[in-house]
Amino acid sequence: MKTGAVVLLLLFPPALAVGAGPLTPDDGHPASLDFSLRFARNKVPLEYANRSQDSTSRWLGVNLREKAGRRVTLEFFGGYAFLTQTNNPLTAGVELDGYHAGFALHALLAEGRRASLYGSVEYIYQQVEHDSETQTVELEWVQPQAEIGVIVNLAGPWRSYGGGTYGKIDGEERASGSVSHTLSFERGARSGGFLGLDLNVETDGYIGIEARSGLVRSFEIYFKRRF
Repeated sequence: MKTGAVVLLLLFPPALAVGAGPLTPDDGHPASLDFSLRFARNKVPLEYANRSQDSTSRWLGVNLREKAGRRVTLEFFGGYAFLTQTNNPLTAGVELDGYHAGFALHALLAEGRRASLYGSVEYIYQQVEHDSETQTVELEWVQPQAEIGVIVNLAGPWRSYGGGTYGKIDGEERASGSVSHTLSFERGARSGGFLGLDLNVETDGYIGIEARSGLVRSFEIYFKRRF
């Protein structure tokens, strides 16, 4: 399954990702369901006690959003995860693989004809590892974060959105074999921002682009379907 996942990732340019995008309009369907297939690539420097380690994380997974009320949406997501690092002797030349999982809560805070204000809280867990005859290395971390954003209805089927984010990363690197250790790493709490453009391509289909900075750096293209 890993080989097939890597092939799918290679079909997309390295800086592109397919994600969930912003909240979809209610349109009188309070029980609507959003489903997204996600290919993601994010860059983040993980901060160890005596060094900062540039890391690239790739995901292949699914996102599922379901309205829990007129103004509240629940989201669950998960799938495969792949990680590469530069200048880390234990991970040099290899790709660690594993999984990611998480959940989020989105709330529509205010709604108008042309614009809507929303807030979200999210919790992500990721675990990846690599085994050889002489060495095993495993990285795992948690990533809580929050964001607040504005969705603006433009002409026709177009929407733009943007806002601010705040989050942190806490994790551990565990190694056994020729080298054995347990090291803590983090990405200190910091703010960031995001900006995107969203197009309703059919009754319940969406495509868009999104750029983010702050805790992680990413650029995404997403496709989504509402049921």
